[in-house]
Amino acid sequence: MSDKNWDKIIKPKRSLLEIDFKSLWYYRDLLRMLVYRDFVTYYKQTVLGPLWFFIQPLFTAGINLFVFGSLAGLGPQGVPGFLFYMSGPILWQYFQDTFTKTASTFIDNQAVFGKVYFPRLIMPLTVLISGLLKFGVQLCLLLCAIVYYYFQTNTFSVQWEIIYFPMLLLIIMIMAMGFGLLVSSLTTKYRDLKFLIDFAVPLLRYVTPGIATSYVIFVHTLPKDLVFLAKYNPIGYLIDSFNYMFVGAGSFDWAQIAYSGGFAVTIFLFGLLIFNQVEKNFMDTV
Repeated sequence: MSDKNWDKIIKPKRSLLEIDFKSLWYYRDLLRMLVYRDFVTYYKQTVLGPLWFFIQPLFTAGINLFVFGSLAGLGPQGVPGFLFYMSGPILWQYFQDTFTKTASTFIDNQAVFGKVYFPRLIMPLTVLISGLLKFGVQLCLLLCAIVYYYFQTNTFSVQWEIIYFPMLLLIIMIMAMGFGLLVSSLTTKYRDLKFLIDFAVPLLRYVTPGIATSYVIFVHTLPKDLVFLAKYNPIGYLIDSFNYMFVGAGSFDWAQIAYSGGFAVTIFLFGLLIFNQVEKNFMDTV
């Protein structure tokens, strides 16, 4: 029978770095449905429901302001501390959620993968896009806070470098996706990695510039033997740049952005290579 008589033809990939965009487009309705399900049902069975999208960053900003700003004295100078401690954590939270949830793609969906065919990359993309919607809601909250402080202090914290924010966000997405694809592939054989990631990634925020204080202050407060934690941390440069764009605290350096971008592309390609290799026979190992 001719191939033309079939609605969908399943063929093996020709390259380990290949992304089957045609199949992803064919299953776009499934992707849309999964994104809608994840976003709408995230806080469905809670008392406050969608209000948690706003409560979480506000509560986090208040705690960080008290701990790092008041007690530790690490708050930025010249900008409202509450804005600073709201901006960095919402970007970090998007990175963390995308990374950790993508990292459990094969384990969480092994029952579905074993029964129904669809591009396995649909599940990581669902995590990426649904998290992006949540981040968008919280970003709107940050912009509202910026406008509020503008009328209170008559100072506008947004910098012109904000025009590069889409590029910054794209790098974050690629990096989180790459790490997630890599770890999800490894967890099919080494389940311990999932537990390691679940508790280790949240701890990394405390050694990441832009969360507790700006990159410059963070480097000066570290012992010399630990400066490498900031210097070679690619996500730290991105968060510090994000803070500078929206709050005016931090720095924007093209060399640092280029380093983070190159790292993100490298880890994404490596993660995609391993993911494409593992998805062919992962049901034999999970």
